[in-house]
Amino acid sequence: MSACEGRIFDALPGDGTSTGELNPCTDQVTIGSAPMRRLSHDEYRYSLTDVFGQPALTQAVQTQAQTFLPDSTSLGFRNGAAFLTVTPVLAQQYMDAAEQIASIATADLGALLPCSPAANEASCAGEFIRTFGRRLYRRALTADELAAYQAVYDSARSKGYDFQTGVEWLVFTFVQSPGFLYRLELDTAADPPVRQLTPTELASRLSFLLWQAGPDEALLSAAEQGQLATKADLDREARRLLADPRAQRSFTFFEQWLGLDGLSGLKRDPTQFPGLDPTLGGLLHDEAQAFVKGVVWDGDGTLSTLVTAPYTYVNGPLAAHYRYSGVTGSGFQQVAFPGRRAGLFMLGGVLAVRDRETRTSIVRRGLAVRTAYMCQPVGAPPPNVPALGPVDQNQSQTSRLAEHRSNPACAGCHSQLDPVGSPFEGIDAVGRDRTTDEGGRPVITQGSLTASGDPSLNGVVTDGLDLVTRLAQGPDVRNCFATQLYRFSMGRKEEDADACSRYRLRTRFKASGTDIRDLLVGLTQVDDFTLRRTTPP
Repeated sequence: MSACEGRIFDALPGDGTSTGELNPCTDQVTIGSAPMRRLSHDEYRYSLTDVFGQPALTQAVQTQAQTFLPDSTSLGFRNGAAFLTVTPVLAQQYMDAAEQIASIATADLGALLPCSPAANEASCAGEFIRTFGRRLYRRALTADELAAYQAVYDSARSKGYDFQTGVEWLVFTFVQSPGFLYRLELDTAADPPVRQLTPTELASRLSFLLWQAGPDEALLSAAEQGQLATKADLDREARRLLADPRAQRSFTFFEQWLGLDGLSGLKRDPTQFPGLDPTLGGLLHDEAQAFVKGVVWDGDGTLSTLVTAPYTYVNGPLAAHYRYSGVTGSGFQQVAFPGRRAGLFMLGGVLAVRDRETRTSIVRRGLAVRTAYMCQPVGAPPPNVPALGPVDQNQSQTSRLAEHRSNPACAGCHSQLDPVGSPFEGIDAVGRDRTTDEGGRPVITQGSLTASGDPSLNGVVTDGLDLVTRLAQGPDVRNCFATQLYRFSMGRKEEDADACSRYRLRTRFKASGTDIRDLLVGLTQVDDFTLRRTTPP
């Protein structure tokens, strides 16, 4: 309830919401926790895709992963370590997927095996166990693990099955094993309270950070050959991975941060929004993906440009939806915004995913600004507050929300949400520019920015462009972006013990001119990435 009593924006220690932030680093190294992490479904897909490298298998893995129970969401992300459990239902789904994948993988043994079984089937099976297991486990298998998988193969052959079936049993066992499904960092009783990660553990952390998958052969070999021992080594390999097209999988972070996966179920009232393209949700999603690629990977890569770029990317069908001229075909191309519009936060899908079936939602849009973009916590509404209800055709949503703010029970939250949601009213619930609202009344885009980390930016804003321009100039979105990326990369919420690592990330991000690619490299340089707080058996 403190949030709804007007105290929702007190600066949190180490969050960077204050321009006078103190350096929390001391001579004593402190790091946050590193819980065991199951692969998210995205990581599962990408990992198997990279290991198999066969088009037919890529499709099979994608199809099977879509049958899994959805990963739980925490802090807006679907890779939180504490929530990635394996229920009996998911365990069965893993087994079913492994059966299908193993069958397809062994249909073409020549593409799967590192050797020819013609000369010696047993020897080739052993080599397959070593090489395939090393890629899936992201390290060399132990003697006990080698023996266990050898026993699987031997069991198949002893039951009268042929070599191909024996390999199928191996693949079936490998792809549902804990060594593959979990990102294991195992401690021993002899380890100190804080230990340096092993080279292969570092390789795994690095590849999952930048590719959402396990290490490639070059990275794994570098780790095994002692070439991933220093932060300079990590910097070098991070930049190599970032130059690879697989680094563009980082859109998974943007997708979850912005809630864009919700666009797959986009529904709009056909009376209020007639004639919509039935694939509109997918088009809006692809627009955001093309925009992030254009700025982060093909452009200057800065958060400032991401928030203020005066252009977007559309193809023919989306251009027709937006009523933009001069664009045809299925490929996305860069076009200038024709009106007062800019950047990521004003993309059609980023706004529409917050809206209702019949109208925009000023409150939800404002909530995204406060919580997702500025990292300012907002409390739950008090009980028994009347809903906003259908839009009164004789009164704009902005005016009706003003009535909400006259209610003391609502004013604490709504006075913070509505003024940063209203500036986007010039964009309707399907992402198009507009001058009148759903009731035909002139839209009211005036709002205000409050509780900014830079007080000089507070005050009345005329519209969404004015708001995002100010946000790009202040510390809040910059520091929040670094925090959100930290949460996603570590698979957990920030902790007091990792305050120094997060401070150094924010400092580096600001000094780089908000270079997002450099921020990703910076994540590999902090103590939280290279060290581990041990939990001995």
